[in-house]
Amino acid sequence: MFNIPYAPSFTRTCRSAFIAGLLLTGLAAAPTAAADWYFGANTGPMMIDTAGVGDPTNAGVLVGHEWGVVLGDVGVQGEFTTSINKGDYAGNDVSVDTQAVYGVFRTAGAIYLVAKAGFLHEEVTIGSVSATDSGSSLGVGVGFSLGVAQLELEYTQIEQDIGYVSVGIRF
Repeated sequence: MFNIPYAPSFTRTCRSAFIAGLLLTGLAAAPTAAADWYFGANTGPMMIDTAGVGDPTNAGVLVGHEWGVVLGDVGVQGEFTTSINKGDYAGNDVSVDTQAVYGVFRTAGAIYLVAKAGFLHEEVTIGSVSATDSGSSLGVGVGFSLGVAQLELEYTQIEQDIGYVSVGIRF
């Protein structure tokens, strides 16, 4: 009906806002008695699904706050990653930088599942050209409790053709 330029980005932003609203509504209802702060780091390849692109390796930091609920923990997590080993495309360096806010759910147990959904901003640079985008991001993973720390293996969908496979540690 209306010709809205950048309609896919607008739709993606609306979907992200809706998901974030649902997560925050759920967090507001979570008990606050067992609230905990955590921090961590992760690293892994930023897999770019384009022919001829060598994937960069990223490292990131995260900080979050979680509340214990009957089936596990729900929380809010901020995550920042940057390329520590540049990829390659036609002789040009490739890097991906991200900043994200997620609602996260972790199941209970020594071995647990992780699911996250939220809003992400990314900057992809190839040589001297860069492009930015913002929108929804989803991730899944598995974690292992190791005493005071947790080891987590995750896959996060950054955008349609970029995924981040990471191994991380949380304290």
